[in-house]
Amino acid sequence: MEKVGDIERLRKMGVHELRGQASVRGLSTSGTKKVLLEGIAADIERDSAEENRNGEQLKEQVQKVDDIERIRAMGLCDLREQATLRGLLANGTKKALLARIAADIEKDLAEGIAKGVPNAPTAENCKIIQRKVVNKNGACSFDARLKETKLDPRIAKFISLVCNVNMMKQQMLEIGYNTEKLPLGKLSKSTILKGYDVLRKISEVLGQSSKKDLELLSGELQLARLRKDGIDSVHPGSKCAVLEVGVGRTKYLHWLAQDREDPLYSHYQHLCCEMAPLEVDSREFSLIQKYVQNTHAKTHSDYTVEIEQVFRVSKQGEMERFKKFSTEKNRMLLWHGSRLTNWTGILSQGLRIAPPEAPSTGYMFGKGVYFADMFSKSANYCFASNDSRAGVLLLCEVALGDISELLHADYHADRLPKGKLSTKGVGHTAPDPSEFQALEDGVVVPLGMPKQQTGTKGALLYNEYIVYNVDQIWMRYPGEFQLQHLKSYSDFS
Repeated sequence: MEKVGDIERLRKMGVHELRGQASVRGLSTSGTKKVLLEGIAADIERDSAEENRNGEQLKEQVQKVDDIERIRAMGLCDLREQATLRGLLANGTKKALLARIAADIEKDLAEGIAKGVPNAPTAENCKIIQRKVVNKNGACSFDARLKETKLDPRIAKFISLVCNVNMMKQQMLEIGYNTEKLPLGKLSKSTILKGYDVLRKISEVLGQSSKKDLELLSGELQLARLRKDGIDSVHPGSKCAVLEVGVGRTKYLHWLAQDREDPLYSHYQHLCCEMAPLEVDSREFSLIQKYVQNTHAKTHSDYTVEIEQVFRVSKQGEMERFKKFSTEKNRMLLWHGSRLTNWTGILSQGLRIAPPEAPSTGYMFGKGVYFADMFSKSANYCFASNDSRAGVLLLCEVALGDISELLHADYHADRLPKGKLSTKGVGHTAPDPSEFQALEDGVVVPLGMPKQQTGTKGALLYNEYIVYNVDQIWMRYPGEFQLQHLKSYSDFS
């Protein structure tokens, strides 16, 4: 939909829907309808300008890729001719010749020499060729640069984990997304929001309509292009995961893919998030370590956990937004887990609420941000595996205020009763309140040993906490964990 049409559509929305739109765009959800409209309209203007710029950049990138593939597609004879013209040894394998030619071009450029060799790639391209040769098996090129970055080595290691384009592509393939046919970086916000709308419609007709009806809905956005075999073999929940990665994150794939002298430092700057490693002998680290150990549930005992590193984080503007809730009762330090693919977006834009277009199925207590007081409950949502054991979890200070407690699913729980600020899905087992501890600023850390709750007859094994306003969330401690000997994630209760 064109820009004017988008704005007209927004004018017809209520405040609740506008807040959903603001949330998905990473904007403040506070204020009147007029304030929300102005903020979203300004963001649409910025998106339009950015898409125009990205279009030009994309043309340049396509040309670069064509150049790279042309050089890589050369046979041994052509490569040997290139090497001979440059006065290089013309023997060896194709891989050796590619590396030799790329290194010579870089040397020439560094010395300001132009040999005028036909078919020679540009400076940018030869660097990419060299990296492609070194990383033939898809290894992350960032790892080779850990010693060259200005970042603290611990931060550099973390950034290389979450800002790894190869990892993103691999995880997208695992859930059925074809990154070759439709690269994530080409997805605009408007396309993704339309995708959510189609999925919402699909969720409404699943189980009651024919395959033909689903195909018609799929065709609205040519969703079959998302994978080689079409849409039928992708579960709607997986498509939601694709869109969760895409919404608000696509513009970051542009700078993830760009070449820089210090890419890790550049990626870190784009996150707009200050990180400081916690020392293992600090009180904070010990507290978090105890929290992890005590709240690893017995029903999740099919894997072990090792803490790789934990950081104290400060997100620009987040504390200011949280201030109005900083005196609320029930401020707790709670867990949030997510796929590795999502952390670039989470750290750069904060935790966000699914937009109105997203299907409501799968949100047991309405569309909000979900937290847990049991480490392993949140760890399950990292979707780690034996092939990829790394997982990232985030400890957030959450201003729960007066809580609406529920025993069973309520897909409209986001319509909170008057005076309530959050929802708690009450579980059968929860950390023992008598063992809770508090940080210096008063936030409660529910790190007690799990204890059976008497009289609880609900559907959940463990507690869930949900807030519907992102201003009630303050990101405090992201951590990198190794989840080993993982077998399955069948239990999300």
